[in-house]
Amino acid sequence: MTANNAPMDGAEWPSQPITKAMKRLLARFYTLVDAATVESSELLAGQVFGESGELVVNKRRMKGRERMSSSKSSDDVVSRHHVVHKVYVCSESGDDLLMTGTLTMISSEGLVGETSYTARCVVDDAALPKPKVQLWQFWLDPTPFLDLGIMRPPIRKMSSGILDTIGGR
Repeated sequence: MTANNAPMDGAEWPSQPITKAMKRLLARFYTLVDAATVESSELLAGQVFGESGELVVNKRRMKGRERMSSSKSSDDVVSRHHVVHKVYVCSESGDDLLMTGTLTMISSEGLVGETSYTARCVVDDAALPKPKVQLWQFWLDPTPFLDLGIMRPPIRKMSSGILDTIGGR
């Protein structure tokens, strides 16, 4: 992973044309997600997502600009880097895309984890000069990050009121 390697560099694009605006939107999304600052969360909410846009990572959902702009990344993650390998078009209008790639994260202790992911991006209208995301959904296996302690498993409240975590951590 190099600092000069942009997330969309080297991606294999489909033969169906994808607008420059869509390509810019995808690149902007990954750049902001990889930056993972309070400012990048606000920019994602205001510039990338539509008013009622939704970000879903596995089962975790954030819907609406206000909720997205208030989200923050884990304090243990100091670097994240997405590399898109291939882009697929799922609609004739080019407003529904599927991507495969690799996510690498580095912890504050220098631990490095990597996993493959699949992402779906649905926009309001791909023909607009500045399309907005309606849905961005990630599917990934968090095990490499959980095993290294880069991420913490989600906490759930059991019926008895006792806090429990997945995997007995």
